[in-house]
Amino acid sequence: MTTDPALGLSLDVGLGPADAPDGDPITARRYRHAHLGGRPVVRLAGQTAAPGEDLLLAAAGFSAPDVGPTVATGRHREPGYPAWALVHDPGNAAVALAALPEMERAERLAVRKPGPALDTYRKVSEGLPSEHHPAYWEQVGRVMIAAGRHKQGALMFGRAREAERAARAAVDPARRRAVFLEFALAGALSAKDIKNYVAELSRGAGAGAGAGAADPGAPYRELRELALRRTLGGLPPWNDMTAQLDKLALAAGLDVVTERRGLLEVLVDAPALWRAADGFWTSQRKVLLPAIAGSALLKTRLLWQLTDLPHSDMMDGWWTALLEEAGAFEEFGTDAGAAHWLSAMLIRYQGSGPGSCPKAPDELLQLITRLAAPVRATGAPLRLGRSGRSGGSGSADFDAYYIDAAVPARCLAAGIPLADPDPAMRLSHWSDPVRVDLPTLIADPRHRAALTRSVVHRAYDESDFDTWWEIEPLYPVLRDVVESRLSAVVSGGLESALTALTQIWRTTERRTAAAVPDLLRRIADCDLVTPLTRTLRAGILDELGWDALDEAAAEIGAGTKDTWCRASWPVLTVHSKTKAIAIDPAFGRIAEHRIRVPRGANAFSYDVEVFFSDGQFLVCHQVNGARTLYWSNSPQEIFTVPEPEYRTLYYERQQAGYTFVAPDGRRFTGHRPLAAGDRHVGPNGHMFHDGRTYWWHSDNEPGHGVRRLDPVTGDLGESSLPEFLDPSLLDEAAGEQWLVRASSLAPLPYGVTGSPLGSDGTRVGMRVSRDRTGRFRYHRVDGVHGTIRPQPGASGPWGLLDLPGAPRGLLLDGDGEKGGRSRDGEVTARDPETGEPYWRAYMQDCNWMPNEPSYTAMGTARMPPSAYWHFLRPRDLPGSRALREISEDTVRALLAAAATSETELRTALGTLLPEVRHPLLLRGIVGFVQETAARAKGLNSYLARLEKLSDRVR
Repeated sequence: MTTDPALGLSLDVGLGPADAPDGDPITARRYRHAHLGGRPVVRLAGQTAAPGEDLLLAAAGFSAPDVGPTVATGRHREPGYPAWALVHDPGNAAVALAALPEMERAERLAVRKPGPALDTYRKVSEGLPSEHHPAYWEQVGRVMIAAGRHKQGALMFGRAREAERAARAAVDPARRRAVFLEFALAGALSAKDIKNYVAELSRGAGAGAGAGAADPGAPYRELRELALRRTLGGLPPWNDMTAQLDKLALAAGLDVVTERRGLLEVLVDAPALWRAADGFWTSQRKVLLPAIAGSALLKTRLLWQLTDLPHSDMMDGWWTALLEEAGAFEEFGTDAGAAHWLSAMLIRYQGSGPGSCPKAPDELLQLITRLAAPVRATGAPLRLGRSGRSGGSGSADFDAYYIDAAVPARCLAAGIPLADPDPAMRLSHWSDPVRVDLPTLIADPRHRAALTRSVVHRAYDESDFDTWWEIEPLYPVLRDVVESRLSAVVSGGLESALTALTQIWRTTERRTAAAVPDLLRRIADCDLVTPLTRTLRAGILDELGWDALDEAAAEIGAGTKDTWCRASWPVLTVHSKTKAIAIDPAFGRIAEHRIRVPRGANAFSYDVEVFFSDGQFLVCHQVNGARTLYWSNSPQEIFTVPEPEYRTLYYERQQAGYTFVAPDGRRFTGHRPLAAGDRHVGPNGHMFHDGRTYWWHSDNEPGHGVRRLDPVTGDLGESSLPEFLDPSLLDEAAGEQWLVRASSLAPLPYGVTGSPLGSDGTRVGMRVSRDRTGRFRYHRVDGVHGTIRPQPGASGPWGLLDLPGAPRGLLLDGDGEKGGRSRDGEVTARDPETGEPYWRAYMQDCNWMPNEPSYTAMGTARMPPSAYWHFLRPRDLPGSRALREISEDTVRALLAAAATSETELRTALGTLLPEVRHPLLLRGIVGFVQETAARAKGLNSYLARLEKLSDRVR
């Protein structure tokens, strides 16, 4: 019996040393055949299976083998079928050999069609003697295991045992045990078969004890070896494994605790052990506790194994209590082990949202207090938040995550110094003041800020926020939230003010009004004049425009709001459901096409996308699930593409617009140049181009996901980055990584001079990075650069927009997506230093959403993808200069006029801002003023309701 687990695994794969005492010798056997001339066939075979191999090959015309010396050892393996029949029933050898062709045919079916394969095997079995059936069905089980069909393999093993019982023939226990081990180690045994095997071993142990057997411990050792080999080989223990081992150990007169300790010391680092069901552990606590307590190795390894496991609502507390009772934490001594372990253990209680964040068990929270002294002795702060971040394209909201608020609260109460919280960290489960020490948590300014962020994020409506005033220890944070919102109304831009007012309206009810006595007066003092003035001075989108785009959008959008943009950079296709126009930044309109609508399409809300390539339009329709395409130069030639290929047009994130045309005018589509007449489509790419080389970015690629692109063939080359995104420019110490999706690089197109997003005279673009604290760093090709701290809801800047006469640009980000503009065309303009939002514009560019401009871009009938903002130009320089100097008195007068009518507002604009002459800029200013006036009117209604609440409180 093998006692060395490493040797056991070597024997399992046939790589044991040639002199292994428990191994089956493996020899090289050389056979010859008349049809092969002088070329021999050499096979490796174990001593047990070799006779069957020899007979099987002899039946096929091979010579007797020349046998070499032993080259290795393996496990004893019973011969398969029909080799078994040739050795044990030579009289029926012809019957067994006749079954071989059909067996081989069934084997070929096993992977793809296991049902038909088993049907074939069943038919073959009907022609075999019944005493052959056990070996035959075992062989079928081996085939199923080799095909990855372990469940069917287990069924075949059971069928073999049924055949044994039906045949009522004498059974060789050693042979059946060897087969059992073979199937058990392959993971192809049912719970019933394992139970039967253990029962057989138990009967052997009982008989040995009663008859004075020479080795009563053999059954226990056999089951122990199976348990070791099976678990070390990657299969989790079965639930009754240790109970069955204990029974056999007792029968052999062995100490159960000592045996359990030895078994665990061998298996403690086996990954499969930790995939066992919870009941495997909880059912054996009585024996497990003394076994662990007597082994320093187990106590240490179990502690650290626990930190590597996913958290478990039930088992974490159970293990913590068990290990503490076993004295495991005394193993840390006076070194830093306790601090490292506690940090590694607590960092597991994180989630991507407040609901998915697990709660730390009470046993672990209590342990924090007991471990406080050795942790404090290290002198280093304990880190509770994660320290690393995902790279590549980055992700929305700075990878915000949550930890259980009870954890930092308990650490602070125990005097354990904590590292500064990650800016992306939020707290969860803080609304239970019995479980969470809120006063201690709030007394720490850093965690008070984290708690405030968490409360703000959770305060979706009045039913949440107003209820929290029942938690008296939470009052300081709730007041912080109210103060921050009131401050945002008067100190930020218009978007910041309107968002704060909306939050106040939604979250202020009776309890809030009572807890903040001067709230009514302070809300009444909120004046939207200042944030609107600050925003108009900073600049609005409608100061810029692209004449060709404005004209095309007005033409095709007449009578409909459904217009869309498709990129073939620098050409932009603007289209509706009936017409497409291609515009160029230097030449204006270069092509147009009246779209041929499929018959019956108007009966449905159908989708259409139009792409410009090789001087023609590719028109793609999807009507009631039917997908058709045609080229504009041959609209009668309608074709289709496979559904997965077509789906790339609809089910991928809206791109920033950096999908280029090659020098020959063909658009890259799925990184392949698209020639007129080609019948394929593909995803829009986020590409880079330095004027010589093209790069293609894919989220599915490893690392940064950027590869060189051959502009002629469309073949992707090696992974690389443009020099503009050289990794040496990153601060590795800060964990900085490129936000590839937010970064851009392109040559300035012919006829285009400069860009409001910055240009060095030949190129446009900006690189964006983020470090582990969430800080963004941006750098335009013209050298303008800066950094910005994380802001709620932001996903990273993609541009710094220069406006006429503005002292600094507006930092643009697309909220809610991985860098760049989000799918629904949302763009937020922020102060580049503070990150405060001035305005947020929504211009959807998806077929399934209404395409209406927001009040912040009323003068922009069709917002282009962000790549085409490079082609925007000032519409009205005197008007922009007037906005840079607009006074609060002027804004107040405009708001008063807007409260009367739009006509009055336009009259006031002509009087107060006569420099503004461009109609689209005027329309944009009207949108801002009207929205602000409407919010002010709503504020008055809200104040009246709040006053009634206050009267009720009084």
